[in-house]
Amino acid sequence: MPAVMEHASEPGSLHVSLQRLPEEVFEPDSVADTPLVRFVAYTRHHRVYGWVRLRADRLTDLLNAHDSLVLTDVQTEGLEDGEPRSMDRVLVAGDDLVAVHASGPRGDAALRRRTRSHAIALQAGHYLIGGHLHTDPGADPLASLRDRPAMVPLTDAWIEYWSGGTRMKQAIGTIIVNRHQADWIRVVSDEDLVDGTLRPTPGIACP
Repeated sequence: MPAVMEHASEPGSLHVSLQRLPEEVFEPDSVADTPLVRFVAYTRHHRVYGWVRLRADRLTDLLNAHDSLVLTDVQTEGLEDGEPRSMDRVLVAGDDLVAVHASGPRGDAALRRRTRSHAIALQAGHYLIGGHLHTDPGADPLASLRDRPAMVPLTDAWIEYWSGGTRMKQAIGTIIVNRHQADWIRVVSDEDLVDGTLRPTPGIACP
């Protein structure tokens, strides 16, 4: 079964079949071209994570083409208590999905265009996210963001959140954020992204 596919029993859902633990380092030649990568979905109240063989070059396009995620064989972590739990199946509605991170693969280099990167930060409930948005040269970054589908990739990104009363901050390369879930989005400086001065707005409710 493909690791990423449309879920026939739930039209409009993207089905991602995960593994709770990575396989042995020595993998068969038949799967060498589809590496096992870490996959994390961030929702308003949970992290859902596991390992997946990505068979699609453009995860952003897949996410934008579907209304929800069906994740199987996953670990979940509640942000309130920080406790990990194993679950056979999780349905994540699009209006609850804040961001998705997978460590590869990248899109086809031949299809990439020349762009300009802009440092931006956003808050979505418990999460503070920073990274670089890529736009056409000369484009206004926030206007460009508003013209895009919901799920937008940020590069050289990090995510910060509280889990079980502990502040967590992770540098994660590329993250795909749901701009519709953002409580605010701002253009910042590169220094803001690296010096740790960005702070979440207190009092933002997480429905």
